[in-house]
Amino acid sequence: MSAYAFELKLVCGGFAYFSTLTMGSKPGDGGLEVRTPSCVDRERFATALADIGLGYTYVHDDQSFYDWTCIQGWAIADLDFARQHMSHWLKKRECLISPYGSYTDMSIASDSIRKRTFRGKFKKRILDRDNNKCVLCPRTDQLTLQHVRPYSGGGETSFRNLVTLCEPCNQNMGAESYRFLYDLAGLRSSYEPSMLRSAQFTKNAMIRAVQLSSNIMHTRCELY
Repeated sequence: MSAYAFELKLVCGGFAYFSTLTMGSKPGDGGLEVRTPSCVDRERFATALADIGLGYTYVHDDQSFYDWTCIQGWAIADLDFARQHMSHWLKKRECLISPYGSYTDMSIASDSIRKRTFRGKFKKRILDRDNNKCVLCPRTDQLTLQHVRPYSGGGETSFRNLVTLCEPCNQNMGAESYRFLYDLAGLRSSYEPSMLRSAQFTKNAMIRAVQLSSNIMHTRCELY
């Protein structure tokens, strides 16, 4: 049976901040994908949540919807109910892509996250994290910041997506995505750590976390 899946994380000021499984489209000229909430198989998705130690609320009428907004967490929403009463949760969104493979709606992203690079104290924080040297070679001069997930491909300009490279190494890397740079900088990637907050770190749980993270979109809508 098909349904929609949502994780409600915060209700504040009439807004619901939530995550949902999505399908993507080819990136536009700015490198940003348009993500659309997608249907899931109810039983299979419930099993995936159980594998990472999470439960869910089945939303199928006004009462269960209200109960979920109080409890929050994951919901599997009946297809007809979602389309009739939650249509504003199902909008297409232009998104950034995170190091975890997940997506963030541009409408809730900060202005700084789409700048080309950091300067001043923000740049210094990343240089300090990387011991003020290139993560690929011993050089400590001509240091630059490199997007691991490329800016041109919708990558964030953020602490978690920038690493320190010297100018020659930066030029050699080009505009491709080299995920091993995350490891060299001690950064997490591949899956959202929050996915495993309730699970034992088993191989199956890790696989599920990677699968879910690669299609999750974070956004918000008006709740009432």
